[in-house]
Amino acid sequence: RNMSSQLWAICGGGGKGGILVREGQETTSAEIPERLATGAVVKELELVGDRLHYEKVRGDGPKTGWVNTKLSTGKILAVSV
Repeated sequence: RNMSSQLWAICGGGGKGGILVREGQETTSAEIPERLATGAVVKELELVGDRLHYEKVRGDGPKTGWVNTKLSTGKILAVSV
């Protein structure tokens, strides 16, 4: 899916100040020091498996980047709204 207007709400990272953001799609790409805050709302730019390329709509955190929508444990980090 490309150029969707789908919005996502960040629900993970409550105890850590938000969820980890990376510069690229690969989970080996560089981490962005700032986390995407729990409760932030982002716009989907691209979705590849569980990797979401986003642009922030509101909340704290990096303006853009890549996050996991869920962890390998099954914990949900972001939900489509």
